[in-house]
This record gives sequence, structure tokens and C-alpha cells, in this order.
Amino acid sequence: MRHINIYYIYFLLSQVIWGILPAFWILLRDLSPFYTLASRIFWAAIFCFLLILKQHLLPHLLDLRNQRAQWPYIAGACILVTLNWGAFIYATTRGYILQASLAYFINPIVVIFFGGLIFRERISRLQKLSITLAAAGLLIAFALYGQVPYLSFIICLTWASYSILKKKIVMDSQVSVFIESFSMVPLALAFMLFSEYEGVGAIGVFHGLQWLLLPATGVVTAIPMMLFTAGVKSVPVTVSGILMYCSPSLTLVIGLLTGETITQPMLITFIFAWIAVALYITGLYRTMREIKSHTGLVEVRKRQ
Repeated sequence: MRHINIYYIYFLLSQVIWGILPAFWILLRDLSPFYTLASRIFWAAIFCFLLILKQHLLPHLLDLRNQRAQWPYIAGACILVTLNWGAFIYATTRGYILQASLAYFINPIVVIFFGGLIFRERISRLQKLSITLAAAGLLIAFALYGQVPYLSFIICLTWASYSILKKKIVMDSQVSVFIESFSMVPLALAFMLFSEYEGVGAIGVFHGLQWLLLPATGVVTAIPMMLFTAGVKSVPVTVSGILMYCSPSLTLVIGLLTGETITQPMLITFIFAWIAVALYITGLYRTMREIKSHTGLVEVRKRQ
């Protein structure tokens, strides 16, 4: 039991760190979001590689050559996480933190849907209703106001798809995160050098201790990613769905504290999302009670 619980702790910690991460990205808003993304990729790869060397995981990395069946999953994860990072950085540095929060309120519902569709996990009627309501909130907001929180949509779909894909990757979590970052390093480094050459990079913008923010992007990226990757493979999709609500709740608070306001279209979407969350939690609670009741009945019969 203790061995299982540690994965729950890993997963929960990743959600808490991601929830407060917008406060860090705000410190980098003077830079282009693409430059920040490139820095994040570059420094995350370096930080992950140092951890791999420290923990003597290099043989696991070299063994990737013999795991060709994993290559398509790793490539897909690399593309999805890069798109997700870029959209999230843009949202948090350009005044759309609430859209980022909304994305991760809807995300668990989408993960649940994917879990039932791909892994054939049981979805109760209330959970199906929660999925329908979350989608209805987006459609109603669009129908009434002609507006859709596109950043929320992009962040949500990329991360939900990434979460499901990670369950297919069996290699060590640190090695997996390193490969996902390192594969994009050539493009990231080229973009950073080009930006500096054109005079639109960090030179001339950052001074003194501000330069420490760039390598810090690797630390704040790699640590929650490794915690998430270590936990997601051992935590059931339906359980991870509920734990994911820690992150958007913290992000919502940060968005409101930074002066963002909830527009009418977003308020409608949020209301439907919150109702969907309540229904999902109710459905999950009922399912857990049924399992507990069934387990107790089986134990009683065994004793008889």
C-alpha cells in the first residue's frame, strides 16, 4: 500500500507546482513567449540530463535504440507537450491566466472521456453527463457571444492527449522527460540565437539576477514533469482526473489576484465546468462506495 501511495503523492505534487507556475511565468513576460518556450526546452533538457547522470540512468537512455516500438509514442508526446508548453506560456504571460485555468478545469473531464474510449474504463451515467455539460458550456458561450476560449481548447486537448499517451511509455520517467525536451533542443537553440541576433532576445531585457530566471525554467519544468510522469502510470485515469483539479484552482486564484476579470462567455463556460466537476465527483464517490460495499460483502462470504 505504501508503494502505491507514493505515486499518488508524486501526482499531487505535480499538480500543486503546475497550479502556482503562472506566478513564475509572469516574471518572464518581458520576453517573447516563443523565446521563453525555447529557453524552457533548452534548460529542461540540460537539467534532466544532469539528473540522469547523477542517478546513473544513462544505460536506460542508450537502451532506447532497442525500444523502437516506443518511438512513435515518444514522438507524439514530444509534439504534444511542446504545443502545450507554448500555449500555456502565451496565456500566462499575455493576460489569459483564466483561460489557462479553465483549460485544466475541463481537462480532467476530457481525460475521463479518453480513459473510457481508449482504455475501456467504466464511466458512470453522472460522469457521462459531466462530459456533456463541459462541452455544452463551450458551445453555449460560442452560440450566444460568438466567442470561444481558444487557448483553453488548445491547452486542454494537448495535455489530455499527452496524459493518455504517457501511459503507453514504459521507460523511466526522467529519461522520458529528457528525450521529450532534448528532441526539440536544436530548434529551440537556433531560435534563441536568431532572436539575440535580431535584438529581440533576453540581451538588453534582463539584467543581473534576472538571468537566473532562464535556467530556472528548466528546473520548474523538469521537476513537476518527472513527478507527473512517475505518478500517472500508476494512478488510475479516473483517480488522476479528480486530483487534476488542484492545479486549475490555484491558477484561477493567481489569475484573479493579477487583475484579470471573468467575461460573460468565460463565466458561462466556468459555471458549466464547475457543475460538470460536481457531477463527476458525485459519480466517483458513488462508484467508490459500491466497490467498498462489494469488497466488504466478498470478505464476509469468505469468512462464512
